[in-house]
Amino acid sequence: MPFAQALLSDDTISVTARQQALDRIFSDPGIPGSTTTSSFWLQEPHPRFTQQTPTTTTLPSESDIVIIGSGITGVSIARTLLQCRARDSSTSTHPAVVMLEARGICSGATGRNGGHILETADEYAELAKVFGEDAARKTLRFRLSHLKEMLRVADEFGLTEEAQARKVQFLSVFFEDDSFKGALDRLQKFQEGLPEESAEWTAYEADAIPKLILTPPQEFGLSRSRGVITGPAGALWPYKFVTGMLSRLLEEHPQDFRVEEHTAVTAIHNTSSTKEPRYKVETSRGTIFAHHVIHCTNAHVGHLVPGLRGRIFPVRGQMSAQTPGDRFPCQAKEHSWLFNYERGFDYLTQLPGGQMMLGGGFAQGEGGGIADLGIATDSTLSLYIDIHLSGALSAIFGRQAWGRVNGDPVQAMWTGNMAFSSDGFPWVGRLPASMTRRGSGGSDSSSPSHSNGAEWVCAAFGGDGMVQAWLCGKALATMLLVQDRRLAPTADVDISWFPDQMLVSEERIAAAELPDTVADNRRQANL
Repeated sequence: MPFAQALLSDDTISVTARQQALDRIFSDPGIPGSTTTSSFWLQEPHPRFTQQTPTTTTLPSESDIVIIGSGITGVSIARTLLQCRARDSSTSTHPAVVMLEARGICSGATGRNGGHILETADEYAELAKVFGEDAARKTLRFRLSHLKEMLRVADEFGLTEEAQARKVQFLSVFFEDDSFKGALDRLQKFQEGLPEESAEWTAYEADAIPKLILTPPQEFGLSRSRGVITGPAGALWPYKFVTGMLSRLLEEHPQDFRVEEHTAVTAIHNTSSTKEPRYKVETSRGTIFAHHVIHCTNAHVGHLVPGLRGRIFPVRGQMSAQTPGDRFPCQAKEHSWLFNYERGFDYLTQLPGGQMMLGGGFAQGEGGGIADLGIATDSTLSLYIDIHLSGALSAIFGRQAWGRVNGDPVQAMWTGNMAFSSDGFPWVGRLPASMTRRGSGGSDSSSPSHSNGAEWVCAAFGGDGMVQAWLCGKALATMLLVQDRRLAPTADVDISWFPDQMLVSEERIAAAELPDTVADNRRQANL
């Protein structure tokens, strides 16, 4: 069952709390606020994007494409558009691509996540059951390919060291026999369905765990666990990855690319023109006209695309940067971790500098997490999650093996907004007028060319953006280039690798909206 439905149908949570969460899901998420918690990732700002005010004095009056949002999705789209579009710079009077960001660059979800490139493959069995083996394989291959692709791109742009991009081995740790048994069953189905892709996955039961974590065993202190599943994963500094790429793209495409921070989009209007730019984009700094508008605003997408409310919704998550105990060896280049509890999980990476980047605790939040469902702000912390995250590491690794902490145990604690969808998949593709509610304009929305423009969306990664967002962005940009005759590449492009379940379609739109009222199952059972 998708994440939201599981919480909204949980009879252990009061009907009032569930209805309040559902009301938030259907409400306008608004524009990102200026008051935020302080993310550790953002404490070392990129020199090109350090301003508290816009870095440019004038907003371009026109662009072929406007990208709203400056996280990992936006930079992936910008890179693909700039590298693959047809060029005619000799007649260009405006930048081809303009990126708009309401706050500072990469200050949203990407600048607040865990930096963990992790796919556990736990969903393979369920995907195969619902959509068939072929669809499950395609989806898992898509997610798993992000590790290799993102490390390759970091290397291509000379960002491997700067962004601390690295491959590691994840340790998915289980503390209960039943949950580990279920994980073993899911692992077996994954290995049977994708034997080549699962070659690096291994399971260790309780007695064998010390053999995994030897030299000496107390270095890891996982003796209380009932089992561990390992596999390939990655980690990086997400803010440095994105800002490094944007800086290089600006250097490579000085006439074709503009990045405008502290420029909130307040409204979009359809000009109903078949010749001029189709959209009038109003911002806090003026107006820009564009042929295409791409929404990469994730948790905030419902503000400018009202038809997606109830289909895509924000969820507040919490992260921390912590000082390790003085007996804990640095594992930044070797391991990352996933800790699986009776309810919920935490995720952990370690930086080369030693900091432990621990996030999660959602199920330990108010109402078992229901209080964070539909929250579109990142300005406050959950007290209960703060308590959980602040004390988790020494308990997990063992206080004796962990040792004493020199300095502040918690260097930073912050929140960020994820975007979940009602059916559990990202939304990627061209938006019909029924979602934007701006009319069909001057073109037939069923036309395969859309040469006078369209609105597009790439959002709702369900907390797994590091293994979905990059290639979703690449696919979206490719779709746009193929469908616009003025911008299309000369050769056909194959995106058959992209999972069908993630595409925008009228059928999906009709099926995906959540009900706006919570059913009281306990009351109905007593009738």
